[in-house]
Amino acid sequence: MNEVSFVNEHKNTWQELEYILKNLDRIRKQPENFDILHRLLFLYQSACQHLSVARTRYVNTSTVEYLNNLVARAHQAIYATKPNSFSRVAKFFINGFPALLKKERHLVLLSTGIFVFFFFFSFFFTVFNEKYALSFVPVEYVEAIKGNSGQSVSINYSVASVAIFTNNIRVGIMAFAFGITFGIGTVYALATNGLLLGALAAVAFNSGQSYNFWSLILPHGVPELFCIFVCGGAGLLIARSMLFPHTLTRRISFIHGGKRAVLLLSGTIPLFVLAGLTEGYFTPLPIDPVYKYIGAVVWLFLLLIYIFLKRKPEKDSAPHSS
Repeated sequence: MNEVSFVNEHKNTWQELEYILKNLDRIRKQPENFDILHRLLFLYQSACQHLSVARTRYVNTSTVEYLNNLVARAHQAIYATKPNSFSRVAKFFINGFPALLKKERHLVLLSTGIFVFFFFFSFFFTVFNEKYALSFVPVEYVEAIKGNSGQSVSINYSVASVAIFTNNIRVGIMAFAFGITFGIGTVYALATNGLLLGALAAVAFNSGQSYNFWSLILPHGVPELFCIFVCGGAGLLIARSMLFPHTLTRRISFIHGGKRAVLLLSGTIPLFVLAGLTEGYFTPLPIDPVYKYIGAVVWLFLLLIYIFLKRKPEKDSAPHSS
């Protein structure tokens, strides 16, 4: 193969590598773009191979000089500077996670819709025929609401908060991990939790205890349900990547979708912790329920600020992997 043919065959790879190197600063500001950073490593390895061939076949030519320079720049970008780990984590939670939420908002909204649909289905079904509540929730839950047996002050809430946190994480991880079942398991996890909460709300409504019931649910429920909806969206993202790979192979699409889904799951962890602490320490306080409703409103306000706060626009202008 002559030099011109060699250049024509590989120039698209070199141009793509040039493009990523040129826009690398912007790409690194978006922590969810791990797929592009992996693409950078692949292109660098390809350019190294091309340089090796060029040095053998086309000694002392402009092609060898160009590839030498390109490989050196790529090597510098990949290996020379190791970013501060704490800085990367902080940037992810400040900018990366909200940006990823906006990109995948349709899946998060779909996850929310599934939960809300089954909540209202269970609620109205149980309101009109309360005996069916036991189809959705354990009998002790129903008895606790109807008999006010949940007001014992002997509970060690510092221990309870750990159990609460573990349960919430379990639900979120189930909604996320069951995406591997093409989304069927994710829908099941969201539906069963929606059915449970709806039935409990209906029992409280029929017993005339809705005001107290929701004062015990909403302070921690606002961040908790938000996290579960996001985890459900992450599970649906995995399912979408498997069902609709588009131009990618199913395996590559699954890998790319899985990485983004893991980032969505990771973004909920601090909120899960805070929700667990709220449920363990604030919810059981013997105070007027109105203050607990205020706490729920504060949580909602903070979440809305976090999601919709205006940040510096960061264009994801890097080329897609082929």
